Amino acid sequence: METQVIINFKLKSDAVDAFKTHIKELIPDTRSFEGCIDVGFYFNSDDKTDLVVFETWQSRAHYEKYFAWRTETGALEAIASYMSDEPSLRYLTKSDI
Repeated sequence: METQVIINFKLKSDAVDAFKTHIKELIPDTRSFEGCIDVGFYFNSDDKTDLVVFETWQSRAHYEKYFAWRTETGALEAIASYMSDEPSLRYLTKSDI
């Protein structure tokens, strides 16, 4: 079942530009990963350190496989270095309403 993953990042104010550069290098592999439907990055218009990532996956299992791969490669540890706080993560399942 299609799953939406919403991640909220709070970035260090002096790391925003470096984060953007780093993510631009990583994101093509995310978008081409099996099960990835879409990934979008949205910065809060009033706070450049507040970032929300909306990801759509074919299933939660696809996302979890991707997350495990990113953990193994060290990418998540590198991304964490740009953050001022722990990210929040939510999994949403599309309703049939």
